[in-house]
Amino acid sequence: MLRSLRLRLLAGFGLVIALSLLFAGVASVLLLRDQQTEMAEQRIGRLVTPLSAYAFEMELIGWPHQRISARLTDFARVFDICILLVGRDQRVIVDTADPADMLGQSLEIVRHPAMFGPDDEVQPFYSERASTQGQDMYLFTASLPAPLAPAGVLQPQPESTLVIAVPAGDVTAAWAQLLPRFAIAGGMAALFAVVVGTLLAARITRPISDMTAASEAMARGDYSQRITVRGNDEVATLARAFNQMASQVRRSTQAQRQLLADVSHELRTPLTSIQGFSQALVDGLAADPQEQARMGEVVHEEAERMRGLLDDLLYLSRLESGELTLALDEVALDDLAAASVRRMNFQADAAGVSLRHELNAGSITGDGRRLEQVLANLLDNAIRFAPPGSEVSVRSYRNDNEVVVEVHNDGEPIAEEHLPHVFDRFYQADPARGGGHSGLGLAIVSELVQTHGGRVSVESTAEAGTTFTVRLPRSGPGTAASHRAPPGPAQGRTSDGIPET
Repeated sequence: MLRSLRLRLLAGFGLVIALSLLFAGVASVLLLRDQQTEMAEQRIGRLVTPLSAYAFEMELIGWPHQRISARLTDFARVFDICILLVGRDQRVIVDTADPADMLGQSLEIVRHPAMFGPDDEVQPFYSERASTQGQDMYLFTASLPAPLAPAGVLQPQPESTLVIAVPAGDVTAAWAQLLPRFAIAGGMAALFAVVVGTLLAARITRPISDMTAASEAMARGDYSQRITVRGNDEVATLARAFNQMASQVRRSTQAQRQLLADVSHELRTPLTSIQGFSQALVDGLAADPQEQARMGEVVHEEAERMRGLLDDLLYLSRLESGELTLALDEVALDDLAAASVRRMNFQADAAGVSLRHELNAGSITGDGRRLEQVLANLLDNAIRFAPPGSEVSVRSYRNDNEVVVEVHNDGEPIAEEHLPHVFDRFYQADPARGGGHSGLGLAIVSELVQTHGGRVSVESTAEAGTTFTVRLPRSGPGTAASHRAPPGPAQGRTSDGIPET
């Protein structure tokens, strides 16, 4: 396919070159044709005056016509022309052609006196096109000298008129002499253009060939392939896009592998517990009914933990794939935040933490149930990591065209190296304080906020504590779906198995 593309490019270049050269050649011939004809006339016409003067001198000396004809024949052979002498009776008395077909024939010649041309120069010769003996000919004659010399002396006039006769084709086809030069120039231009076209075709097809090889390598599992980007044209843009795609595919593949590793790690502990306690029950190691009930309760709790983990993973997968639709409506965000704080009071009391809120955000366009999940997960995370006797605060306010919600606690600060990863799946800066949580809560928060067209960030220092900040557009997501999701309970899990907190 690449060879075919290169051949098509070269064929296209060749066609353009051929058409360009043809057009340039035709245009040059058309533009230079008249000029070449005029130059041919000038080249022959320049011979008329000196030859006429020479013939006149021979007449004055008294040479016979045979001797004059011999001398003129020598000149005719040198310049490849036909020289005629026409007497006063308009008959040809000398013909240098072989055979002398015009000798003795009548040839009407108009004798022109010397005249000034457009540049105030004496016109040395005259030419006319005529049909002579059935042949199309150009006839060149010299201007007659002035009858009086400058001193007033009578100027002798020649007895005959010298005429140079050439076939009309020798004059009108003078442009044909340019064809060999055009052919040489065209050949050199074509050779140069083919070389340049080949280099250009290679420059275009080389990155495509590299991308083809890289794609085949990626299909075999090698995701480290990159294309060298040269220049800023469309091919370079394609190469950059390929590199970005390759990087994204590599990150996605690494994320999938990491996800499998994380899921396997998270499921290993509950599966080990379930396997151990169920085997103990099967082997009858617990004879006491209370001990059997305790083992069964542990198996049930671990199974619930696995179910919650899988539900969280499925929900997060739907968020990341864009399959989740939002039920957009006018949401009183302050009322939603206040309700979330009330529901979390029991958990806060159990942890010895007080809750405080300062709400002044008003209403926004969004999905109330999904926004409630965001607030619940942030509050749950803040309460779990807040020291006993401290306070967790929720603050909301307007800022230009967006609303801001801040959830703050005074717990131990998150280390700087952990901050970029707090919204990653299964990431726990302090696993010992995870409290059995899967580590997916903040990842779900991040995806839900992005689905609403907003953004979430975290700041944590020893002096100011930890603050999660959510920024949402007041007018709602720009491309959110208008379909409404099925209603579900306010807490726990919805009717479709989606975790709320």
